[in-house]
Amino acid sequence: MRNCLVLVQHRNDASSAYNDFVGKFYHFPGNAAKSYLNQFKNLPIEFVYYEPTANGGKGEYFGCGKITKAPFEDKREKGFYFVEIEKYKSFNKPVPFKDANQNHVEKDNPHYNSQNAVRKIDSKLLDEICLDGEIILNFTADAHLVKVLGEQLIASEKVGILELVKNAYDAHATKCIVRIEKAADLPPVPADHYTYSNLEGPVVIIEDNGSGMSKEALENGWLRPAATIKTNIKEQLKSERNRALEKGSLASYDKLVNELKIANKGRIPLGEKGVGRFATHRLGKKLIIKSKVENLDYEYVLQIDWDKFDAFSEQGVDLESVGVNLKRQPPSWNYGPSNSGTQVIIYGGREGFKWDKEKVEDLNRSIIQLNSPNPNPKAVKLNFQASLEVPQIPDLEADIMSLFTATFELSGLVDEKGIFDYSLEFTPPSSVPLPAQKIEGETINLVSANKAYWGKNPIKRTECGPFYINLKLWYRKSPWISGPNKDAFITYLDSYGGISIYRDGINIFPAEWGANNDWLGLSKAHIKQGFRFSYYNMIGNIEIDQGSNLLLTDKTDREGLIENTAQKDLVALVKGILDGVLHNEWIGKRDEHSEITKDTVRDPKVLKEYSRQAAHVAHNILERYPLEKDQFGILEGLGQPDERREKLVNLERSLKELQQSLDLIQESQEMLTEQAGYGIAIASSIHEIAKITSNFYFGINEVLKKDKIDREKLSELKESSSSLRNELKRLSPLRAIKGEKPQAFNISRPIKYALDVYESKLKEIGISVELNTKEDFPVYVRYGTLIQIFTNLLDNACYWLEMTESAPKRISVQLDKKSRSVIFADSGPGIHESILPHLFKAGFSLKIPRSGLGLYITRYYMNDFKGDIQLINSPKYRLENLKGAQFLLDFAKVRAEK
Repeated sequence: MRNCLVLVQHRNDASSAYNDFVGKFYHFPGNAAKSYLNQFKNLPIEFVYYEPTANGGKGEYFGCGKITKAPFEDKREKGFYFVEIEKYKSFNKPVPFKDANQNHVEKDNPHYNSQNAVRKIDSKLLDEICLDGEIILNFTADAHLVKVLGEQLIASEKVGILELVKNAYDAHATKCIVRIEKAADLPPVPADHYTYSNLEGPVVIIEDNGSGMSKEALENGWLRPAATIKTNIKEQLKSERNRALEKGSLASYDKLVNELKIANKGRIPLGEKGVGRFATHRLGKKLIIKSKVENLDYEYVLQIDWDKFDAFSEQGVDLESVGVNLKRQPPSWNYGPSNSGTQVIIYGGREGFKWDKEKVEDLNRSIIQLNSPNPNPKAVKLNFQASLEVPQIPDLEADIMSLFTATFELSGLVDEKGIFDYSLEFTPPSSVPLPAQKIEGETINLVSANKAYWGKNPIKRTECGPFYINLKLWYRKSPWISGPNKDAFITYLDSYGGISIYRDGINIFPAEWGANNDWLGLSKAHIKQGFRFSYYNMIGNIEIDQGSNLLLTDKTDREGLIENTAQKDLVALVKGILDGVLHNEWIGKRDEHSEITKDTVRDPKVLKEYSRQAAHVAHNILERYPLEKDQFGILEGLGQPDERREKLVNLERSLKELQQSLDLIQESQEMLTEQAGYGIAIASSIHEIAKITSNFYFGINEVLKKDKIDREKLSELKESSSSLRNELKRLSPLRAIKGEKPQAFNISRPIKYALDVYESKLKEIGISVELNTKEDFPVYVRYGTLIQIFTNLLDNACYWLEMTESAPKRISVQLDKKSRSVIFADSGPGIHESILPHLFKAGFSLKIPRSGLGLYITRYYMNDFKGDIQLINSPKYRLENLKGAQFLLDFAKVRAEK
């Protein structure tokens, strides 16, 4: 039950005998008839102030507060007492003691007596007075907040320690040493091996040689959750960057970044959320912080008993009500040449967590990975080193990754426009019979390659900003990985594979976190297509700089980046690198190795011919060879003479059945190729069809709502119908290529059909087309296959021409009657060198999202009717004034008539 009072308070009565301090202390008599001591016994008390009309008062209730401490005696005036006021709030709107009907507000209060300066009031009336006064409320933090944030913001004990190491980085430290002592689940060692053998284990110590914390930093920073000491710097940077962008120049912003880095020893603070202190709660029951700044000859010592906070949290006590002890003392440990630093000592442990050997080794690897293994060569290397010491495990495991040279290593810079300047190195192990290869100075426009994400128009800059990337990849099987440490290394990739993100040279997003939440979608892609690489094939790092990548912001739990536009841009660019550069080489080298090491025929046509020949040989042996004598010994292994005939008959029958099986396989392959081609056509059409039908639907509705005919709207509907007809026209010849019979027609016919289908697309992009029909020539093939071929070529040309900024945009289709060939050329960016070795293979592409089937299907159909398609590289045969891709379609061996 709430205990509520009205306290009579004169605010401006100079003649008053009471020594009040409004909102701080209330002065009252405690003897004779006017003793109010009993009124202040039942704590806590809620009250409202009331000023009477006497002595110039306004006759109103003007504020409220709480009393949680017992009254204390006035040492000067005998018989008087003081009571301390807490959480006093003035009303936004004073409440008159009479309501609109001139009734006294307390008319129904049984304890009301105008002569009593202290009187009881029920909680309902107190609340109503406060509400009428438009009481001003504030957010408050419960002591329980420390426990909640410690358990929920800090994902694990390892994350908690890494957060505290990052605090050392922000304090300008050059080194940070983490020590774990007195862990019950580790082998015991003598007490003199420990730094703090007197403390309850386990003991976690994080010490650095940074700038240390002053009294102000401890009070207004460390003891203030989510303090703005660091975030103010970032907000200043964001504001300055926006102003600089509005002016069209980043010079002033760059100057500010440089000044901040000079002031902070080359660093901009990593911390944003102020959650490091909650990590100490998760790691142990008690905490000691020793910190020294350079200009003082003593150290500060802050001691916290987290159990005390947990106990108060059960009582609903506010966070600020729980006191902690700060003192000074002579330096108790060696602060080094800088004469400054901080030592965080956490001890006592928590139930449900134990530091065993596996957890310590896991933490050691994470601390090793904190510092970038391959920093951006163009950036200033920041001098910071973190390490782990555990007296109970003196021989902590070294980095196993150094024992295995990466099969692929990619390094490069992505600028603010998405241009990737990179080098790629292929280093096979000695057991793999492939030559090493190194590509340097290559560039690729990651934005142009993924118009599905970036859109059609060129961008001025990406939201994520420029970054450096280094990736190392391995095939996870013999002979690519071998040796006594093979299994350990594969286990390492399972646990720590992926791409880490380093900000200003320190790891803010370990690789294993990305593998767990699949931030790049590699796991989903690998499940669908097992030949693709996953996080567990790679160890990589992305280097970002706070000055250039300011919009990439950590999540509150630190397990990733906030999914804003900047983060999505970063994901799109990294996926572009993986899909557009690495994927093709990854598949290509593996296929090349398979072809070299396995002399196995896979083509159903060839296998069918081999089985036919073998069946023919078996039949001839049966008919013409003396099975009983076997003078040449060719039937050894087929048993006795009387068994040989039966076995040869079975062999001949099996080989003939094998031919039938291979026929089915070949038919399935053709069907899958046909359906894949149809699927590509559908995929590129479905978006257009959906857009057209939607516009058509809403256009019809708009026409029906009007009383008179809207000819302009009807004209738009007519154009939509025409576009829809073209899209369906594009699909119809491809529905059943397998069942279509060959027919005779001129080669220009399917070309014109494909151009007709793409007419609106070509017009939209602004592409002009040249076709010399005077050199037309006849062919005898399935009509739908050629439509598929030319629509694939047109689709590719449109994709790349749409993203190019160069003009004019042209496609030229040149027929040659004499050589029976077609040259298909465009003015786009051309074929990137990385894709050349795999151009006509399935699954290879620089387009995003990839299909990698268009040119594969094109060559498949050309070869099917004895034709061929090749990329024209020689200047001698290329069409002039067209710098893009040029393909030669050779119909010399293709039938001209039935």
